[in-house]
Amino acid sequence: EIKGASILYLDNQSAIAVSRNPEHHGRMKHLDLRYYWLRDVCKAGLVDVRYIPIKSMPADIMTKVLPKVAVAESRVMLGLRDDLAA
Repeated sequence: EIKGASILYLDNQSAIAVSRNPEHHGRMKHLDLRYYWLRDVCKAGLVDVRYIPIKSMPADIMTKVLPKVAVAESRVMLGLRDDLAA
């Protein structure tokens, strides 16, 4: 049984503001209405959108090219290791 909303972490504060505040609609008229699903699911209590700083975003390793140091940091955040032992 699932209790509570699923948490969705975003590093884009503008996207979070649009998901929470329908008053931003006037500034977003260029977007197709089908992209407002996030606002609808947040309002329904199915998703809770939260901010996470870009340096703390482990998913970046899967979505963009990163320098070696950032790859190592992302691996640690994801719980991945270099070795196959243990």
